[in-house]
Amino acid sequence: MSARTAKTLSPACVETPVPDMTEATRVFSSLEHLPDLLDLAEETCRRAGLPGPLAFKAQVVLEELFVNIVKHAYREKGGPVRIALKAEKGSLSLRVEDEGPAFDPLAAETPDLQKRFAEGVPGGAGLVLLRSMAEDLRYARRDGRNILKMRIVP
Repeated sequence: MSARTAKTLSPACVETPVPDMTEATRVFSSLEHLPDLLDLAEETCRRAGLPGPLAFKAQVVLEELFVNIVKHAYREKGGPVRIALKAEKGSLSLRVEDEGPAFDPLAAETPDLQKRFAEGVPGGAGLVLLRSMAEDLRYARRDGRNILKMRIVP
């Protein structure tokens, strides 16, 4: 974790170990934490020698997930978000947990983006982005938490 990340996140989050993951942090669902979470993903990739494009993909996916949790899962009221990462075999495993209402992004219908854009309807691009940038997507609802696991590859 970068010095900036460690300094910024320490008062606001609790480092919580996650089995089989290298880096894990728990933050309150506020967009002010987003830059530090993106730094965490970049630093995890850098330390593992993963290529820059993979780190960028990981940051895009993490940003999309975190922003959606803030805006939709907690409806901007706030709640805990747990992020865990592990670099391995040329890829990055990512696990994101929240305590918002149950939402399985894998079961959600893939939106017709062209139609939505033509009609001026916002949203929907995040599901397409997630499904195109991540592999081995798995969702579970356990103990009142949404748990989404995935692997980011170059």
